[in-house]
Amino acid sequence: MIVTLGCLGALAGTACSTSADATPSPAPGSGSADAPSERFAHDMLVRFHMHENFGLARAIERLLLRGRLDEARELARGLAIAPDEPGMAAWAKETARVRLRAAELVTAKTVDAAFVAESLLAIECAGCHLATGASPEFASPSAPPVDQPTVAARMARHLWAADRLWEGMVGTADDSWSAGLAILAKPPLAAAELGEARMRLARQLQRQATDAQTIKSGDQARAATYAQLLTTCTACHLAPR
Repeated sequence: MIVTLGCLGALAGTACSTSADATPSPAPGSGSADAPSERFAHDMLVRFHMHENFGLARAIERLLLRGRLDEARELARGLAIAPDEPGMAAWAKETARVRLRAAELVTAKTVDAAFVAESLLAIECAGCHLATGASPEFASPSAPPVDQPTVAARMARHLWAADRLWEGMVGTADDSWSAGLAILAKPPLAAAELGEARMRLARQLQRQATDAQTIKSGDQARAATYAQLLTTCTACHLAPR
């Protein structure tokens, strides 16, 4: 399966508006005497690899949020079977773990299981970033969308929050993680706007986000929380009004 960056942009939608700039460190064992052109080529390879996988992972998430499990698994397959890239051999263990998590997502039988695998995949990406010295530096986000008593306005705010939570996992950004939870912990809209089924799920999402605010979260805890929150989001999106 060939996945182009243009296709990823179309699938990820607003996810691509969050940029991830990083300055990768030299591969282990590389000397400072390397020619500048060689160092530049190596750094650009690591940068491209990270940007490509970042866009692919966010595209997978957007599909899962719409309940499109089969399409999400196909994109995950692209990560799971990706060939070794020149210049990345020094981080073979890290990339192998990323592929393993992607393979688990490919075999997920439900959207819930896929979200768990996708969250663990994000944590492995973060570990690889730390190992390569190429931790992403996310652009400063805009302020959260204005809160209004409409479903459209609330969904815009939840999308903003999901992007901050993702940054909190992949970039180990505590401030982003807290900002995302703060939005999701706000009281939901009235039942007249959502309907009974969605109201129950909206309250469940609020409780989950509120509980997560009280927990000192490490990588695994964040992955579990993220999967739980997005599973609830998807159930709400697909629930009858």
